[in-house]
Amino acid sequence: MKNRIWMVLLVASLGVNIGFLLHWFWPKNVAGRSLLSPRSQSGWHASSMRHGLGLDARQVQLMEKERRQVMDQVKPLQDELRLKRRQLFLLLKNQAVAEVELDAALNDISRLQAAIEKMYVLHSLKVKDFFTPQQLQKYDGFFEQGLCPGMMSEKNCLSGKPAAAGASVPDCENTCDAKK
Repeated sequence: MKNRIWMVLLVASLGVNIGFLLHWFWPKNVAGRSLLSPRSQSGWHASSMRHGLGLDARQVQLMEKERRQVMDQVKPLQDELRLKRRQLFLLLKNQAVAEVELDAALNDISRLQAAIEKMYVLHSLKVKDFFTPQQLQKYDGFFEQGLCPGMMSEKNCLSGKPAAAGASVPDCENTCDAKK
């Protein structure tokens, strides 16, 4: 019985010590890497799409410049959106909420979300100019995979090719099938 208690204490002590070591060393390693190259953690230069699309250094540099610009433009809107969401939360904490106030808060949030989304869409259209035709086809495939799965079945997900004249484009409401 005494040996089992010692064994449990030894394992618990080992776990606590490993936890303390990870708690102490891990943040220093992560912080050290980010201090050496503050923008190396995200962006086109660190993206898996860089390899998947076969981007060269010039393309990466141009696209990273565009990404940084759009992030700088979006930041004030994101900050304002956080503030509006906070105001909505505070409004909802009240016992009685006037529908007019609720509509106004939701309209502000919707407006900001749409503005942010528009900036990202315009950015994605702008970076397409940096691709070769083969890279553009791959990019459209990546984009399609990000938008379609889970929203509609693969048979209804467009291939990224232009639709034939007069052909209709399926929308999610009419084509949502659960993936099997």
